Amino acid sequence: MSPRSPLGELEVELTRLLRRARTGQRRTAADVHPDLDSAGYAVLVAVRELAAAGGGARGGEVSEVLGLHKSTTSRNLSTLEDLGLIERVLDPDDARARQVRLTTKGEAALDGAFEARRERLRTQLRSWDKPDIAELARLLRRLNDTPLP
Repeated sequence: MSPRSPLGELEVELTRLLRRARTGQRRTAADVHPDLDSAGYAVLVAVRELAAAGGGARGGEVSEVLGLHKSTTSRNLSTLEDLGLIERVLDPDDARARQVRLTTKGEAALDGAFEARRERLRTQLRSWDKPDIAELARLLRRLNDTPLP
């Protein structure tokens, strides 16, 4: 497939986007905590999203959502706990199990990092028209909602 074809060009631009996203994720992770790497940041965000329904999230759920081995998730959760960003709490459905949730410090750090990321995006897209931004968001949502083969 020629990179000059529409699908080839899309592949090139998605590769560039993903590369830039990884760089941005490292920066946002550092905004949360200087000792946080991008893998830990991904786990932290997953904990927040999974726990949003109430209570906390189980480590196995975090592993499943991110496609990580349980041992990798466990190491990341321990690091996040050491940094004071998450805490382990009793699972209300199983007294033998634990859930994890963000601490007040973790919530505040993520909120601040998200706001800084939005400001960088706002600055980057300053010259774009609002309809173009909305169209890009719509197309990305459509791509993200399309099942993988």
